[in-house]
Amino acid sequence: MRNVALVLMKEMQRHGYSFHNMLLSSHLTDNDIENVKNLARTIASEGSEDSGLAEKILQAVEEAEMELTNISSESADKSVGQDGSESNTAFVNGLDIAEDRSYDSSQTRAIPIERDTVLRNELKAAQLVSTNVSGVNQLKSTLKTLYENDLKGYNLQVKVERDSYDAALAQFREINKGRGDPLLSGNVAKIRAFSASWMPQLEALIEEEQERCRNAAEQRTGDRVRAHYGEFFRMLDAPKIAIITIMTSLRMLANTMMGKAGASDDHSSSNEVKVSAITSAISTAIHDEIKMERIKKRNNRHILGRNVSIAKLANSGKLFNHAVRRAKAKEIRETTVDISWIDNWSSDIKVRIGSLLISMLIEVARVPETFNDPDTHAVSKRMVPALKHERVFLKGRQRGIIVPHSVLRDMFAKESIMNIVTPHHLPMLVPPRPWLAYNSGGYLTKNEACMRIKGGNDQLKLLMKASREDRLCTIFSGLDALGQTRWAVNHAVFAAVIKVWNSGIELAEIPASKVDAPEPKKPDDYDTNAKAKIEHNYKINEWRSKRSNQHSLRCDCNYKVEIAKAFLNHPIYFPHNLDFRGRAYPIPPHFNHLGNDLCRGLLVFHEGRPLTKRGLFWLKIHLANVAGKDKLSHQERIEFVEAHEKDILASADNPVPDSVINQDSSAPRPWWLEAEYPWQTLAACVEYAAAIRSPNPEEYISHLHIHQDGTCNGLQHYAAMGRDNKGAWEVNLAPSDRPQDVYLGILNSVQQIIDDDCKKGVWQALALQNKLTRKIVKQTVMTNVYGVTIIGAKDQIAARLRELVDDNGEHVFQRTEIRSLAMYVAMRIFDSIGAIFVQAQHIQSWLNESARRIAKSMPTEALNEWKHRVIKEKESKQKFTAAKRKAKKDGDTMDIDTILEIRSDLGPGSRRRKRLDKLSTKPMATVTWTTPLGLTVTQPYRKYVSRVVNTHLQNISVYDTNMPSPVNSQKQKTAFPPNFVHSLDASHMIMSAIECRIAGMTFASVHDSYWTHACDIDRMNVILRDQFVKLHELPIMENLKAEFESRFADYKMPVESWEYVSISSSNADGKVAALSKKERVVDDDKILESRLAEYHLNACEDSDEPPHQSDLKEADTGASASPEQGSSDAVPEPMGEHVKVIDLANINIIDPKQDLVGAIKQEDCIAYTLVVNANTRTAKRNEITREYKKKIFAVRKAAKAKTSSKRKASKTEPATDTTPEHTNINKKDPAVLQLEAERRSKYEEIDAQYITTLARKPIMVPSSSLNAMRSQSIINDWKKSIGVSGKFIRRMVWMNIEFDPLPKQGDFDIGQVRNSPYFFS
Repeated sequence: MRNVALVLMKEMQRHGYSFHNMLLSSHLTDNDIENVKNLARTIASEGSEDSGLAEKILQAVEEAEMELTNISSESADKSVGQDGSESNTAFVNGLDIAEDRSYDSSQTRAIPIERDTVLRNELKAAQLVSTNVSGVNQLKSTLKTLYENDLKGYNLQVKVERDSYDAALAQFREINKGRGDPLLSGNVAKIRAFSASWMPQLEALIEEEQERCRNAAEQRTGDRVRAHYGEFFRMLDAPKIAIITIMTSLRMLANTMMGKAGASDDHSSSNEVKVSAITSAISTAIHDEIKMERIKKRNNRHILGRNVSIAKLANSGKLFNHAVRRAKAKEIRETTVDISWIDNWSSDIKVRIGSLLISMLIEVARVPETFNDPDTHAVSKRMVPALKHERVFLKGRQRGIIVPHSVLRDMFAKESIMNIVTPHHLPMLVPPRPWLAYNSGGYLTKNEACMRIKGGNDQLKLLMKASREDRLCTIFSGLDALGQTRWAVNHAVFAAVIKVWNSGIELAEIPASKVDAPEPKKPDDYDTNAKAKIEHNYKINEWRSKRSNQHSLRCDCNYKVEIAKAFLNHPIYFPHNLDFRGRAYPIPPHFNHLGNDLCRGLLVFHEGRPLTKRGLFWLKIHLANVAGKDKLSHQERIEFVEAHEKDILASADNPVPDSVINQDSSAPRPWWLEAEYPWQTLAACVEYAAAIRSPNPEEYISHLHIHQDGTCNGLQHYAAMGRDNKGAWEVNLAPSDRPQDVYLGILNSVQQIIDDDCKKGVWQALALQNKLTRKIVKQTVMTNVYGVTIIGAKDQIAARLRELVDDNGEHVFQRTEIRSLAMYVAMRIFDSIGAIFVQAQHIQSWLNESARRIAKSMPTEALNEWKHRVIKEKESKQKFTAAKRKAKKDGDTMDIDTILEIRSDLGPGSRRRKRLDKLSTKPMATVTWTTPLGLTVTQPYRKYVSRVVNTHLQNISVYDTNMPSPVNSQKQKTAFPPNFVHSLDASHMIMSAIECRIAGMTFASVHDSYWTHACDIDRMNVILRDQFVKLHELPIMENLKAEFESRFADYKMPVESWEYVSISSSNADGKVAALSKKERVVDDDKILESRLAEYHLNACEDSDEPPHQSDLKEADTGASASPEQGSSDAVPEPMGEHVKVIDLANINIIDPKQDLVGAIKQEDCIAYTLVVNANTRTAKRNEITREYKKKIFAVRKAAKAKTSSKRKASKTEPATDTTPEHTNINKKDPAVLQLEAERRSKYEEIDAQYITTLARKPIMVPSSSLNAMRSQSIINDWKKSIGVSGKFIRRMVWMNIEFDPLPKQGDFDIGQVRNSPYFFS
């Protein structure tokens, strides 16, 4: 081992790797480094030739440890203290979009939050009545670190992150104090006590299987399948696997009873879960636990020290200098080793392990069942299987399900083990580690990906490439700017939350602790009245759903309150990452500012700033906004707040009076509870009351976040891209005296249509009159330009209509009417939007069509390979058939080697090869584009290929991630417009975040809602408008089109086209002239391409039928593609009057795209001229042939006569007399040669004069250009109208992708946005 270590160290030194890099290797743990130190000391003490190398290693280790000591000795309070104070360091440099600017620190004085000591002590001592479920208990176990430690800053953050890994097992150990059963304890739920009895047997079965896996790995049994999955199955010990199996299975079954994921949707019962879902959940949970174990074991304090050092560097603002950021990124890339192999469990491994464990659980799980003894008639108990594996038919296919026993179902109804959460992602106590690479940033002790990858690896590959090329600096800087915002818990609001929570009542998004609603009674005519039966079933389902969901909602709220309590006296940071479109999200999932109204009301900025006069103005505006008055003018909002000042102060003084807790209906409700966002309103009331009661409100130190929200931000981007005057006015891009309400405008338009229909007696209009509200139309209007279909819009509106109730609490509309009413409203909304946002509709259509073409295309190289494969397969089958016939004729048999030599597609691996070949014929191209900030985005929508895995329980169909997956063409098309617009609003947000940080402002965002201190709203508004204008001054659509044309330049797509064939090109019988051999080869190639195009197009439309050889056989042109099943006219139609002989030598071919009718008429003239020229040329050549035939005959006749006379004379002369005439008697006469040369010359003159061939492309007209022209009669009518007599033949052809011209822009001046007071307000 010593020699190996020495060799490795020498190799490192020889290749230029420092020992400091070695210490930062993720492959080395602290124990490994200690062993290296001991080995180096031993070698150095021996004085051998390697002692110098050993001393260098010791020196490097000592220097690194000294650096660690310096980092740890630095007080975390320098950058982020326990009170949250932070040094004011101006950012050195901006980014590419904001270079070399800094801010005046005097304008951005940050004042740490001051706490009310009395309230602080009260809240610290307050106790929460927590929900007794595993998830909450795990969370509380982790949060104990924040209560029970004197650590500060980075040290406390590291401990919190590390402790979160042991949260679940620590709880099980606590429960296990008595018997050693992790699930059994006297004070735990009954269901858990029963499940604890399953543990010993399940552990024993797992240990036995692990031993069998070990034997298989050592090749004792020859079981290859067990050896394959056994390597992973043995990574955890049996008790952990047993715990995970039981808890995951019970959670899945409980979720299914609530109608959540995993339920067999088409089965009549809601008590079972599909085998595929439960096996996947179990294996995923085990996989996650293995990853956490691996991460925990790989402790390397040198890496941690480097991460802390970089985090502090980011807090200083130096990483906003691109040069510094790139240097640090390079260091990270050189020292970070990718260990992602542990994440690569194949689908068959997952499903085998999951099915194995669920089958073991079915074997051991027992519950007591009460029954009547048939002999004694006494009530007795017996142990029966708790779970049962059954098979049912769903959608015509047999599927396996796991059904719990009725005893277990009753337990689920009374108590829940749902919502098990492992708190790996809590808010941070210190600024997050900056993003320097795609997988290096966020938390201090573990690497997170900067993007939430959805689907396959397409996006990950693009992200890794961009990270290596340092193209993500701006994106990373934006994420860092968002992550450095320091938050705190609002103590006053938290006090109100605790009071409501502990009371158990339902109030302002806090669900009640119990559901007291009685079960709806079955009507008397339930069995005879179908309508009454449907209505009752709906009420029952609604009641069950509400009862089941109540517990889940209560747990979710419990998480938020527990986290808020734990962080009451700590600063809070939220590390951010991206979705695939570039939108930023906080990584902590349960408590962040993107959460609901409760979360936002509980959070304030940790640093405060003087309110100022303008800040007080914006505080009032914000208070009116969260109260639901955001569509009033600014002055009207100010007046609203001043009119309700007494209510605001009363709300701040006593937000939750006892009358609310006691649910006294006679007492008035607090004013803040009537607001649209009650908890945010309460926070604003508290802030406003404190400000106006201070000696000088303008100097009051404010911590509240003030919001500036966009108006239907997607439509704002569409209006800006299209420079649409009308649309810009509706979404407040243009200056106005008061904010425009686009939703109210659409509602008024729809209401006007309904009023008109009421006069016509339309029943839907009569039913809906005066019942529509802004809320009903809002979602559909918002999502219309994001590509929502009419069906999706109908579902949205139907959900809102179901919520309408009258004064008695009864539903306004009958359930049987809602679908029809919703469709009626959806269609009217679509009509109204189309009339207002014309440019948006045009841009959306362009995006949809472009995505459709991309999703149906394939590279030219792949198409050529496909053609070659089909031709080769056809030829090999023909050879094989011929060889079989020959062998049969000769009486021989073909051996396997001969067969495989001819048919290589039948050899080993042929099934997988054929599957790959079939998949390669399907569309694989995803829509990919680059955002204005340089992030390459690819849509993840694919149809993943499945395969069957034979498991212990049953055959399970799983996605095969190793096989190429065709794209979902429809999803690629419909999702592109919203994804593209989301990538634009994400770019605007990142640009604004960076500029605000450079300007010294505290900044946060929720997509299109931007937050800062009240005193900084005016400065932020300037930045928001400037960055929006800067973004849309770029040629966004032009850049997108150019990128598509470049990226997909070598792609072809199948197009259904009509080829125009002039009647003049036919012979007198109306039939196409016979083709030459060369022409037949070309025509066969066209036919093959046509068949492949048709198959590929069908594949885009979910057709899985492969092309048959019969489809690829030779066929004549007329038989392949006429709209009337390939028939062609027997007699040609008369020629048009426009047909005439034209000069083909100097012709300019008309482009059909520019002038279709002109091109068709020119084609008639060309075809007619070619026929005339061919006939004339043939006649002229025949005349010349006859003329020179006579001349050559005469010359040869004369020469023959002369030769004959000379032969007679030669008889009287000596035999040795040889004259030139005798020696050249068999050679052509020079006169004949001269005549033949003259004839060739005249042929050439005729050929040049009468052109009979003209190279030109066929006139191919896409079906979209002819619109509805899909029948012969319609085409004939159109031909007659333009005066042509040729034929349109339907063909499937491959064409290079061409993108339509961009929609024309309007004349709106984007610079007007800078002067619009309500653009964001």
